[in-house]
Amino acid sequence: MSTQGRTLVFGGLVYDPDAGSRRNADIEIADGRIVRVQPRLSREGYDARVDATGLTVSPGLVDFHTHVFAGQDLGVDPDLWGPQNATTTFVDAGSAGAHLFGAFRRGVIDSSASRVVAFLNISSIGTTSILLSGELRTLAYSDEDACVDCVEANRDRIVGIKVRASGDVAGDNGATALRRARRVADRVGLPLMVHVGPKLPEVDDILGELRAGDIMTHCCTGLGDNGLALNGALRPSALDAQQRGVHFDVGHGMGGFDVTVARSMLAAGIVPSTISTDIHAYSTHTVLSLPSILSKFLALGLSLEDVLHRATLGPARLVGLDREGIGTLRPGAPGDLALLRSISAPTNFVDTRGHDFTGTERLETAMTLRAGAVVYNAQPASPNPTTDGATP
Repeated sequence: MSTQGRTLVFGGLVYDPDAGSRRNADIEIADGRIVRVQPRLSREGYDARVDATGLTVSPGLVDFHTHVFAGQDLGVDPDLWGPQNATTTFVDAGSAGAHLFGAFRRGVIDSSASRVVAFLNISSIGTTSILLSGELRTLAYSDEDACVDCVEANRDRIVGIKVRASGDVAGDNGATALRRARRVADRVGLPLMVHVGPKLPEVDDILGELRAGDIMTHCCTGLGDNGLALNGALRPSALDAQQRGVHFDVGHGMGGFDVTVARSMLAAGIVPSTISTDIHAYSTHTVLSLPSILSKFLALGLSLEDVLHRATLGPARLVGLDREGIGTLRPGAPGDLALLRSISAPTNFVDTRGHDFTGTERLETAMTLRAGAVVYNAQPASPNPTTDGATP
């Protein structure tokens, strides 16, 4: 994909995560990088012009919890999934461990047009299969030194350590694996992401291991005895974790989103730091798209600016990608854009526990740009392709 030339995206309502607001503006991209964002730029002198009239224009979405080790049991292809979902950056949540990360890097991370970074699984075999779900049942796979060595050899692409500390994954080893992951994260100075699932360990014990900058994923899970909500109220340990700087990630997936838990969190003043899909080969029927997950939080009362922050600058900042301009519209940032159509209409949503709820607005991908080039376009064909649409 060529990133040469100049592209103008004009006429849209531009969401700037740094400002936290939207305004009418045009965006100039040159050689794959954002040059400027200003009201009413000249329409002349561009190699391509993209008409964003009636659309919200945002930095390309950053999906904070994905499984994109394509070719592995769980993996989806980021270059197939991303464009139609306005997603240009994927954070893989532990698909690979130390023994498989080289294959993941060569086969996906270094060869994909999409940007991919990863949390490294404490288990050297990674999340090999959602069907078998047992990478921690053999503790020998949770090799701390191998994990540290892998991080040090791949500092440019590994952004944290992941552990699925739950009984269905670890059997009786969950607490031990969690402690090992904690030690590795401390040794390498990276955040720890912990998946919460059926106990053991207890969710209170998991939260007790997390520190400022760490992440609990599947925060809205509907587990009756091991989720953040207990008897209809949020656990005190969750509030304590939030106060000391722990972040909560949605990780919707097949079973990670119960609207009753989400409402309890929001009522208690805890808004997830990141809204993510947990997309994998078995969750496409429940996830549908990242914009659809964002729409669910619109239905729960968050503003459009709120949800976009949690899928752009919010996740980018958690793992340091904002220093490269990812998730922003700063001059010099990658020319990755999400053009979203907002549809005002009564909409029925369903969570992963079978609960229905309604909203009045939903988001759909209209167009996706990566490095200034259109990689997805669901807009109607323009009657004048020399000045509108996505043609040079």
